[in-house]
Amino acid sequence: GGEKMKKGFTLIELLIVIVIIGILAGIVVGIVGTSANNKAQDAKYKANVHEVQNALEQYYIDKNAYPTASEGLAVLTTSDPKYLNSASTYKDLTYTTTDAGGYELSFTLKNQSEALGDNVKGSPKVYFVTSKQQ
Repeated sequence: GGEKMKKGFTLIELLIVIVIIGILAGIVVGIVGTSANNKAQDAKYKANVHEVQNALEQYYIDKNAYPTASEGLAVLTTSDPKYLNSASTYKDLTYTTTDAGGYELSFTLKNQSEALGDNVKGSPKVYFVTSKQQ
C-alpha cells in the first residue's frame, strides 16, 4: 500500500481557524466600540454640565440665589426669562444644593477606567462642578 500523506490543511481546519479569528476580532471591536461610545457620552454630558452651570450662574446674577432643591433644574427652562431651551440638556445630571446656598452639579461617568482629573471624585467616579458665587 503506497499511499502518500497529503501535506497542508483541510478545508474544515481552515474554516475553524477563520471562525475563531472572526470571533476574536468581534470581541475586540465590541470592546473598542463600547469604550468610544462611553467617551463620547461623557464628553456630551460634560458639555451639558458646563452649559447648565452657565445657566445657573446667570440665574444667580438675576435672582441673587440659586434654584432650591425642590425647584431643581426645571426652573431653568420654565422660568421667565428661560435660562435653558431644552430640559434634555440636564435630564441626566444630578443637582444638589449645599447648606451655604451653593450647589453641586454632577453625573456618573460611563468611562470609569480613564476617569481622572480635578473634577472627578468617588466610586463609581462622578464628574462634578460647584457653584462659583459661594
